[in-house]
Amino acid sequence: MLYCTLICDIKSSRKLKNREELQYKLIDMLKKTNMKFENVIASPFLITTGDEWQGLLKYPCNYKRLLDFFKQFLPDIQFYAGIGIGEICIHNFELTVNQLDGPSFYRAREALKYAKRNNLPLVVLFDNWNNL
Repeated sequence: MLYCTLICDIKSSRKLKNREELQYKLIDMLKKTNMKFENVIASPFLITTGDEWQGLLKYPCNYKRLLDFFKQFLPDIQFYAGIGIGEICIHNFELTVNQLDGPSFYRAREALKYAKRNNLPLVVLFDNWNNL
């Protein structure tokens, strides 16, 4: 079974003023995201490090709707998004998303790194065209 891991990170966050305010806004946004999109979320979104957040979606999914929701919630904030589509190895969804593992997560992390290196807002990586 395929999943879609979505990892986002605020662009140049160390230069932003009111970082504490932004952190609370992120927490609020993720709470609302997890409620609004609960039907497509396999493992809820949470902040993983600093101003980075991730979640696991059921596949196929319309990840653009979530990204649009994030943009509406954070209208003046730019962020990178890395998406990995693939399988996962750990299927215990009582664990938080940062405790899960597998190719979907590896691809998302690789996509986020590529987005940052190349200053791209969104990168999507997957293993095989035949699985899409």
